[in-house]
Amino acid sequence: MGKPYQRNSDGRWVYPVDIGTKRPKLIYGWSEKEVIEKAGEILFAIQTGQYTPLSKDTLIAFLKEYHRIRSGYDMWDPKAKKPDKAKWERTTAELFKMYIDVHFEPYFKDMRLKDIKTMTLDNFYNYKLSHEREHKVKHGNKIITKKMPKLSNNTVIKLNKFLKAALHYAVINGKIRSNPTDGVELSPIVKYKPVVYNKDQFLKLLDYVYGKDEEIPIILGAGSGLRRGEILGLRWENIDFKGKTITIETTMVNFTSNIEKDPKNETSKRTISAPDYVIETLLRHYDANGKPDAKSNIVTRWKPKSLSERFNFLLDKHDLPHCRLHDLRHYNAVVMLRGNIPDKVAAERLGHSNVSTLRDVYQHVLKDMDEEAAQKINNSIKPKAKEEKPITKEERKKMFKVM
Repeated sequence: MGKPYQRNSDGRWVYPVDIGTKRPKLIYGWSEKEVIEKAGEILFAIQTGQYTPLSKDTLIAFLKEYHRIRSGYDMWDPKAKKPDKAKWERTTAELFKMYIDVHFEPYFKDMRLKDIKTMTLDNFYNYKLSHEREHKVKHGNKIITKKMPKLSNNTVIKLNKFLKAALHYAVINGKIRSNPTDGVELSPIVKYKPVVYNKDQFLKLLDYVYGKDEEIPIILGAGSGLRRGEILGLRWENIDFKGKTITIETTMVNFTSNIEKDPKNETSKRTISAPDYVIETLLRHYDANGKPDAKSNIVTRWKPKSLSERFNFLLDKHDLPHCRLHDLRHYNAVVMLRGNIPDKVAAERLGHSNVSTLRDVYQHVLKDMDEEAAQKINNSIKPKAKEEKPITKEERKKMFKVM
C-alpha cells in the first residue's frame, strides 16, 4: 500500500490502497486525516470479507438487468419466452420498461451506475419537469414525431419510486454503497380533483350519443361506475339481463400494447345490480348488433387510448366542459353520496378496497354535503327575523357619536 500525498494541482489528498486488483484504489479527501480514515474503513471491510468493488455497469445496463430479474424474461428480446409466473405482473413490467426506454435511457445514456448521485437525480427530475420531449409513434404505415408535454410532478414521483426500488436492489447486491434516491426531495403528490358534471350536463351528453357506439361506455361509466379498463374488458356473458346485474372480472389496460388482465385487486372483481336504464341500453345495443356471441367484448370499436381520445373529441364537438372519461365514474359516485347511499355499499359497487378510499377520493363532495347540512340545520334553528323600525338620523349619531 502506498502512502498518502497531496496533489499540487488542487491541493487534494490522495491515498492509493491495494484492494487486490491490478491498480490500487485511489482514495480522495481534503486532508491527510480524512484519506487515512477512509482507507482504514476499506481495509477493515477487506479483512472481514465485506468489501465489494463498485459496479462498472452503466445505470441503464443495471436497470435492464434488474427488470429482467423481476419480470422473469428479457422484454428487449422479441424471441424471449414469457414466464408463467414472475415477481411483476405483465402490466407492471410493461410500465417499467417504458420508464427505462422513454425516460431514463435517452437522458443517462452511458453514465455509470456508481456515478449516479443525489444531485444527478435532482437535475434529471428538474429537466423532466421543465422540458417537452419528442416521441416517435407509428401512425398507419408512417412513423411520426409528436411533441409530448412536460412531465407532471406525480409522474416524476412514480419515476423516482421505481428508481428507488431498483437502486435499493443495487445496494443490497453490493453494486453501489448507498442509494442516491434517499436524498431526493420532491413536491408531494397533487391529488386530482375530478370534473363532475351536474345532471343537466350529463343528460345533454347522453342525448348526443343516444343509439351510437359511444353510448355504451358513457352509460357504463356514469350509470354503473365502471373504470375505462373494466368497460373495455366487459363481455356479453357478464351481463345478466334477467337478473339485471353486471359482473366485472376482466380489465383492459394499455402501455406498449393492449392487455386484458384480472382487475387490480379482489374487490374490483364484483357483481353489481345495474340501474334499469343501463340494462335497457345494453339490451338495445345487443339486439341492434345482431345478438353477438356471449364471449365477445361489448365495446369492440376502441381500445383504452383511442376510447379516451374519442371521448375528448365528443366533448369538443358538442362544446361540453372538459373532463376525463374516468370522471363519469366520479359522477356515479357523487350521485350515490348525494342520494345517501351508505359508504360501504357505494365502495363495494365502485370496487374500492375499503370505505376510507371512497372518502379520500370524494372528500370534496363530502365537504359540500357537510356545508349543505349545516345550512339546513341553520334554517331549522334560526328564529324568524323580527320586523325592526329603521334607525333614525339622531339615533345613528348617538351610536357613532357623530358631532
